[in-house]
Amino acid sequence: MSLPNKKGKLLKGRLLAAPLAILLLSASGCATTQEAELHEAVTKSMSVSQKQAIESKISNWFGGLNITIAEDAFSQTASITIERKAKVDSRGLPIDGRHDNPVYSFTLLSDGEQCVLRNDQSGELTKLENVTCYIVDET
Repeated sequence: MSLPNKKGKLLKGRLLAAPLAILLLSASGCATTQEAELHEAVTKSMSVSQKQAIESKISNWFGGLNITIAEDAFSQTASITIERKAKVDSRGLPIDGRHDNPVYSFTLLSDGEQCVLRNDQSGELTKLENVTCYIVDET
């Protein structure tokens, strides 16, 4: 097939090349191996060692700062939020009346076998060894 372009030159086969390239690229995308799909998860009960493992992973994201999560973290919902402790005066009130410390969120995920913790700000994932979690029923 030959068609003239704006300058009057003939285009030979170029019109077929673009759709063919798109078709090949899309077909090869379907052939790639897909990772197991992660779903939001919760814990039924968390031992002290499991809680410490989660705190340690979060602490690593904060450069080793001491992090404490609630005893029932991830038992009701797949996500938790952490914020820095506000500086307070002698009465326990935030200095300047408020704080602007950012809130960080983390989500517990599972593929049905392995529990994974996601840093929601960076999207980074880390495996949680010896932590048992259950996929949240999405129905």
